Amino acid sequence: MKGRRMDVPFAKMHGAGNDFVVIDDRAARGLSRGAVAALCDRRRGIGADGLILVLPGGPADFRMRYYNSDGGEADMCGNGARCAARFAHDRGIAGAAMAFESRAGIVRAEIDGADVRVWIGPVTGLRLRLSLEGVPGEVHFGVCGVPHAVVVERDAGARPRGEFSAFARRIRAHPGLGPAGANVNVVSVADRRRCAYRTYERGVEDETLACGTGAVVVTTVLAHLGLAEASVACATAGGDTLLVDVVPGPAGATETRLAGPAVVAFRGTFSLEDYERP
Repeated sequence: MKGRRMDVPFAKMHGAGNDFVVIDDRAARGLSRGAVAALCDRRRGIGADGLILVLPGGPADFRMRYYNSDGGEADMCGNGARCAARFAHDRGIAGAAMAFESRAGIVRAEIDGADVRVWIGPVTGLRLRLSLEGVPGEVHFGVCGVPHAVVVERDAGARPRGEFSAFARRIRAHPGLGPAGANVNVVSVADRRRCAYRTYERGVEDETLACGTGAVVVTTVLAHLGLAEASVACATAGGDTLLVDVVPGPAGATETRLAGPAVVAFRGTFSLEDYERP
């Protein structure tokens, strides 16, 4: 006789088109890397850029574990953090003002109607005007929980998707950026308070419709280059806008805030046995 199947509730959410499977895992069931990748598969699973587990917190309201769609765990995801905050608030895990743990440190968040604001820590390791072999033009670099490369161009949307991904792959694992590689952002400046950007993400290995930590590093780089203020409205590839405020410091930014929509697309359940392969 077969054992009883375990149905797991989830919410499918997105922050400015950056989409996630979000699970209340305060019972600490956990998921294998293979199960995460299978759940994020857009043809055979629920489909998402990443998966978030909401776990019991210690000194904070809860703990967020974030996984890319390949099943690998990452230290931070800005839009994922905003979705985790909305999810926790909706389920009564946290109030409208909250603090939660991530692998990158404590994140503060506030629910403001349809928008969620998060303070996701500093930008460190800033390196400007890098010349990378095989890559035309200048590349800039900074870390906001995860590493990001930034390229400033006249029109970030000029390249078709396939051409953009091919360009980004030349930078994503470039040895000049270190063994971990980096997410790749291409940005164009509209004026000192507005930009448009697009991101190729590690672990997804494709362009995503938005990237929160990418917007934060982009804003930090533009501020240090003198191309923008420290408060910028970042238009995403998906057509939404993320509002970023940074406090520039010698090595990047000492404090950063990210705000924008965090939306529940739908809710459902899946059977764990369908994804946890023996």
